[in-house]
Amino acid sequence: MDHQTMPEVKNRQRSTRDAKSRVQINGSLSNGSSSKIDTADEIKEEEANVSELELIQKDLNSVSDNFFKRYCNLLKLDLSDNRLSSLPSAITCLIKLETLILDRNQFREVPQVLEELECLKELSIVNNRLEDFPENFGALLKAEKINFSGNCIKFLPTSWEKMTRLKFLDLSDNYFKFIPSCIEFGMPILETLNLSDNKMNIDGRVYSHRIKKFYGRNNLNARLQFPQWIFSGKYYKFEELNFENSLFDLIKIPPNPKIIVRVLNLQRCNFTEKNISAILSDIESVEELKIGNNKYSYAGNLFTELPMEFINSPGEIKEFHSQAVGLSTISPKIKSLVNVTVIDFSRNHISWLPDEFCCLKKLEILLLAQNTLIMLPGNIGKLESLRVLDVSSNHICSLPESMRELEKIQYLDIYANDLRELPEYLKDFGSLVGFDVEQNYIDVDNYQILNFKNLRESLRAYNQSELKLDGPKAEPQSNSSNSSFSSRSSTESFSTLSNSMSQVCSIKTEDWDKDGDSADDFDAYNPPQIIEKDCFIPKYIYGNPMYFCPADLHIPRVKDVVAENYSRGKYPTRQIVEGQFDNID
Repeated sequence: MDHQTMPEVKNRQRSTRDAKSRVQINGSLSNGSSSKIDTADEIKEEEANVSELELIQKDLNSVSDNFFKRYCNLLKLDLSDNRLSSLPSAITCLIKLETLILDRNQFREVPQVLEELECLKELSIVNNRLEDFPENFGALLKAEKINFSGNCIKFLPTSWEKMTRLKFLDLSDNYFKFIPSCIEFGMPILETLNLSDNKMNIDGRVYSHRIKKFYGRNNLNARLQFPQWIFSGKYYKFEELNFENSLFDLIKIPPNPKIIVRVLNLQRCNFTEKNISAILSDIESVEELKIGNNKYSYAGNLFTELPMEFINSPGEIKEFHSQAVGLSTISPKIKSLVNVTVIDFSRNHISWLPDEFCCLKKLEILLLAQNTLIMLPGNIGKLESLRVLDVSSNHICSLPESMRELEKIQYLDIYANDLRELPEYLKDFGSLVGFDVEQNYIDVDNYQILNFKNLRESLRAYNQSELKLDGPKAEPQSNSSNSSFSSRSSTESFSTLSNSMSQVCSIKTEDWDKDGDSADDFDAYNPPQIIEKDCFIPKYIYGNPMYFCPADLHIPRVKDVVAENYSRGKYPTRQIVEGQFDNID
């Protein structure tokens, strides 16, 4: 046997052995109506030594003692999506069990027997009805990862201070009001802590100096103080701090040594420019800075100019998100973001971009939708790495000649602007994958660009993707291959996204083509037939549906929505209050 083929043989044997050790039981293993699993004949003898077992969505309300004795060598057991409310003491037979998943069951209390599983490293009881812990419930001394999100827990046992191996703890979406004392005084190597969706005061402290990721999203207390423990000097480097949609009324940053944060999320925190500046001035380095409002609204953070002078080490920033904050001007200091790859300044009031903006040589994604831009910088062609450009819903009248130098552009969105003609160089964009120019003063049907319909659908599929900023990176194509653009992958992905985000409904429409011809001329003596047709209506429609394109996520201009609502009488007319102008000379 050739020595070069030996690794392949070993890998094949290993994969066969792993398949035998992991079993996913399908079908029903129930005994009568009690849905109780025991040593049923359906379970083969050779499966007694399996290491992983999944019993998901089996409508189980109990598990017998014999079942656990049969699978005494399990390392992982998944009992998710059943109707379990308790576990028998025989589960202690699983002396090797390391991972136990009980998500989406009916547990109201953490099973007492779990503390006897000496090898348990990972425990997940997500979306149950947990409220309390048994009296004198001990610590899971070998636990490394615990997830109790989506329950009704108000406290943790003080004995959990002894959990010296715990690295990951998720307590999101519960009823905590303060950081549990076992976190403040124990868990010395905790690295990830999630306290989101608790409406709690997160200005306590975390004992572990190894904390890397802290999540405090959606905590909407009235007098919430920004956590000072972060700046205590004990914590030097964070991977991520996320306080999205948490309202802070008290912001006092102590003058301590600066900290390093790789991802800082302060979206929709009701911050002003002064608050943002105070926080950023004590942070040494940020790679992803999110200080905008991630929802399609103008509530939350509010500032008209970026606090560039308070950003330490701006050259470290790779992503900058500041959407829907009322931003009106961009400082020339923006050129200091020399390594930025993603900028999202959409849904603001930006009317122009300084020439220094085009010094960002590494910028790949630029999102400027729903602003008041009249033109793009004349030297925009210097953005040599630009891959995605979204300037939809602005007032751009013409595209600069230097855009022909954007050789890497893949997605170009100039929907809903004031363009009256398109430059000819757009036909030479060999790497163009998605393109939309509708709602301009241009007849797109007569515009001879490479199969515009397919390009438009590809762009809309890209816009609908939840991971928009991490969208597909197409390989550069030649002009010949692009001229006959009919990629199945893009078409299929577009269809899949459209179906997943839409719902079918029947609406009454007028059939102007009931004779089979293509003419839609109105004939008073031959009125159209009223028929019902099934159509796809997007679930998420922002603003006025009259301005919403099918299978599209373009948002209508705010002024258009306001004008339409005024015309429908939804906004009352302004009235002068008596005595309003008495003090005016």
